[in-house]
Amino acid sequence: MPKKTFFNLPEQKRQTIEQSALDEFAKYGFDASNMNRIVEQSNIAKGSFYQYFEDKKDLYFHLIDTLFQKKLQAIEPVLKVYGEHSLSHNLKEIFRLGLEFSANDPKLHRLGEDFSAMQRPFVLEFSNKYKPETTDIYISLLTHARKIGELREDVNISLTAVFISAIIKQVTFDLMENNMRERETVVRELLSFIERAILKQQVV
Repeated sequence: MPKKTFFNLPEQKRQTIEQSALDEFAKYGFDASNMNRIVEQSNIAKGSFYQYFEDKKDLYFHLIDTLFQKKLQAIEPVLKVYGEHSLSHNLKEIFRLGLEFSANDPKLHRLGEDFSAMQRPFVLEFSNKYKPETTDIYISLLTHARKIGELREDVNISLTAVFISAIIKQVTFDLMENNMRERETVVRELLSFIERAILKQQVV
């Protein structure tokens, strides 16, 4: 995470550094990114960079943390009122808002893809920071669904929360990567699959 000196910078300078880094990581990914290009685009001396961050990894994870917080903000409207709606409605809205977020901020989306694709110990360790909070969102939705009689009694809420979190993230990546035109159809079919797997069958 950034050093205190970074947060003491004027806001405009902080934003310039963050945007330059995001441009670099979104275009090249972590492995092929170059610190010289980042500091050049930020209009700072390379020595100054190390007054703000330990290294490139430190800067990268700062942006990943920003991505996570912004994604949470994007779906916050659903989380505020999830108790008023069905599980199907809540999942559909999370999907919709997540896709909107990715479409409106493609560079952050590509950053997320790069992060998810890396299978390094330090990446896996950092990603574990977010898993409990992300999983807790779906645990809350599923617990509410059980409370109102939607969820089958044999469904393991914790495991199902992990599954839904992972599949929504992966399908969102796939939809954005392939620029699929029939997004609504894909989302509808996926949600239908989840519903058939975990919700009580409606008696006609």
